[in-house]
Amino acid sequence: MLYEFIIYWKRIFKMLLSTRNKIYVLCHPIHPNLGDQAQLMCTDLWIKKNYPKYQIVHLGFFKPTLCLINGNQSIVTEFSYRITLSVLRLIIRKDDLFIGHSGYFMVDHHNGYKMFTDIMGYFPNHKMVIFPQTIKFHTPAVIDFVTNVFSKNKNTILMCRDEISFEKAKMLFPTTPLLLYPDIVTSLIGTRNNNHNKRDGVLFCMRDDLESYYAPQDVDALIERFRDVRKEKVDTTIKGLSIKELDSNRDVIINDMIDKFSTYKVVITDRYHGTIFSAIASTPVVVISSADHKLSSGVKWFPKDIFGDTVQYAQSLDEAYEIASSLLKAEGRKYCNPPYFKEKYWDNLKKNLPDFYL
Repeated sequence: MLYEFIIYWKRIFKMLLSTRNKIYVLCHPIHPNLGDQAQLMCTDLWIKKNYPKYQIVHLGFFKPTLCLINGNQSIVTEFSYRITLSVLRLIIRKDDLFIGHSGYFMVDHHNGYKMFTDIMGYFPNHKMVIFPQTIKFHTPAVIDFVTNVFSKNKNTILMCRDEISFEKAKMLFPTTPLLLYPDIVTSLIGTRNNNHNKRDGVLFCMRDDLESYYAPQDVDALIERFRDVRKEKVDTTIKGLSIKELDSNRDVIINDMIDKFSTYKVVITDRYHGTIFSAIASTPVVVISSADHKLSSGVKWFPKDIFGDTVQYAQSLDEAYEIASSLLKAEGRKYCNPPYFKEKYWDNLKKNLPDFYL
């Protein structure tokens, strides 16, 4: 403990001496969900492009982590969440910014929203942009708490990643500037050529948690219907993958997963980032329901005149089978999705922020 204490304060002292402004990324993922890790990767890329003079600092919540990224070095230090916030008060600069990591934090069972509200309380005069969130609060006490904190803060912008969340945010946070924006991982769509891979079969990218809509045995029955077809079942959460491995090889691990998607003719998924990974790989994807509106709303981001039949939503497993079977029969067809989201949304985000953020 003494060694860790000394190393911790040495690093804090170095940060105090740093002349660079910092962007603090809140609630960065420390679990092996590649969708969340891809969000972190894309967030860092966006910051480096739009705020090149700023230093990036990742601040975790559930397993409090202070991760200082400087060039190619990554220093991870484990310390108390509250101590970290208190230390931040000592080192933060007037022009430092906060970015809330995108995802499903604005929901009762995932209290990541608490870090956003804590930051508003600790640093009410600092600017914060909360990247696209799915919003699904139910508990009255939680709603009262969150809406009260947001109503008192004048420096936070909340981005919503679907229309249902956007409408809920309008009711819950009437004084907070809102933006309706797609998930940041969509910024990778159209940035790589995947047509060099030979494509064959069906990839099932399925979740195995509380957000599943279909029973596992029903999904297995769907898989068995593709009798003489190459098939594989994967999840974007890779069990047994440590945070050290992720921090060291994040880009490689994510790109390897997208490469796997690009070797199939069609993907069936109930994961939002399974949908986006498919679009990045220019692999047609059939989207089935999850337990909430995340998927059914998320597919609405993909206009048919831009993406054609590469992203389709199935109301049932039978319909998913019919769509996938039709796509499997399409011989010699190659897909190449355009950088629609990058060019329309993420390349323009900085200028779409209110003037005091520029």
